[in-house]
Amino acid sequence: EALRGLNTLFRTRQITRKYEVLVCGHVARDNGTIDMPLMRDYMHPPFMRVSTDEHQRALLAFDPAIVGKKLLEAPKPSQTKFEVASRETLLDTDLPVTRLVLTSVTGRTHQLNVHCAAFGHPIVGDRVYGLGGDAAPNGGLGPI
Repeated sequence: EALRGLNTLFRTRQITRKYEVLVCGHVARDNGTIDMPLMRDYMHPPFMRVSTDEHQRALLAFDPAIVGKKLLEAPKPSQTKFEVASRETLLDTDLPVTRLVLTSVTGRTHQLNVHCAAFGHPIVGDRVYGLGGDAAPNGGLGPI
């Protein structure tokens, strides 16, 4: 019963999820919203990527019987609010980093990681969506 109640609170967005992250580079704006739809990454499964018209057209060539229906799901609207907590340098280096407070509005799979990468400021230490990570660079916004 308690779990069902918590799930309802999350689903109806009555609970706000905030995360503090350290991202590469200095974010220019003090706050804002990243509003980019997300989809499964057909070139780097099982990861996610920002959806574009070009990526949607590429999906038309895939046979659902071969790749599965999950990979071909429609993109999902995704919003992340950000606020700069501080602009710093990484430990004993002069590498610029920004401490952000992220608010997940929609709560999609890997949303915060993909949005930060696509926004040009990947999360420090993210081995999947960060610099040199396993997923498509820049949240999948590069050429296909």
